[in-house]
Amino acid sequence: MKTSLIDTMLNSEKRKNLLLLLMEGGKDRNEIKTALNVTSTAIIPQIKKLKECGLVIQEEDHYYLSDMGEVLVENMLPFLNIVEVFEENGEYWLTHDLKGIPWPLLKRLGELGNYLIIEPDLNYLFEFPREFKENIFKSSFVEAFTAYFHPEYPTIYSKLAEQGINVSLVLTASVLERFQKDYADQMRKMTVSENTEVLVTDDIPGLATIVTTDRFLLMCFFNKSGHYDHRVIMSFDPRALQWSQELFRQYKEKARRINMYKMHEVQ
Repeated sequence: MKTSLIDTMLNSEKRKNLLLLLMEGGKDRNEIKTALNVTSTAIIPQIKKLKECGLVIQEEDHYYLSDMGEVLVENMLPFLNIVEVFEENGEYWLTHDLKGIPWPLLKRLGELGNYLIIEPDLNYLFEFPREFKENIFKSSFVEAFTAYFHPEYPTIYSKLAEQGINVSLVLTASVLERFQKDYADQMRKMTVSENTEVLVTDDIPGLATIVTTDRFLLMCFFNKSGHYDHRVIMSFDPRALQWSQELFRQYKEKARRINMYKMHEVQ
């Protein structure tokens, strides 16, 4: 029975890893053995199968992806990336509301890369993770959407304003009201900063918070019951930063700018 291409590509870790390795360019047998930490006995039969299916070609002592192999492997990568994201923390993704991510970006969730899910200590439930605090004030810009008020927000964003870091905030109306009502001093610091802009949105998606900078991404979701989950997702992968900045822009495009001096919406 003829083996399908998808079986050939995915039903063997050695073949899959070899195909991904050859995306970098041609390799000889010793380079393959070293990179994949395999023996000749283990890898030669896999190379033979890939050659028989037309995915790999051999030129002298080097192996390359064929044109067909390049096309298939390049399209295989997004699938493998998204499987890895979901597979690593399946319970989390199954129990949280992902509707706050537009479908074109949700399909690219694999770009989170090597992300972390950080679960806070019960004694520090309302504090941001150490990784967040270590990086937020080293960032050259901060873009954030939030549909959930966190007690550390006013201090963080007013301090960013004082430091002259470029900040763009998209808040839901209820979060903005809480800022104005209970944190007037911090709001004033943001008001006088030329580097801070605040926008308000009526949209309340499943996404509770996203903070994206040139250094990291932080994101957390409401669960499917609509409750806030204190576990947060963080990623430092460059692909995740680009992905999250695209997501923030979509929230920003739907929001209305706030006049920071008059403290009412510009009509």
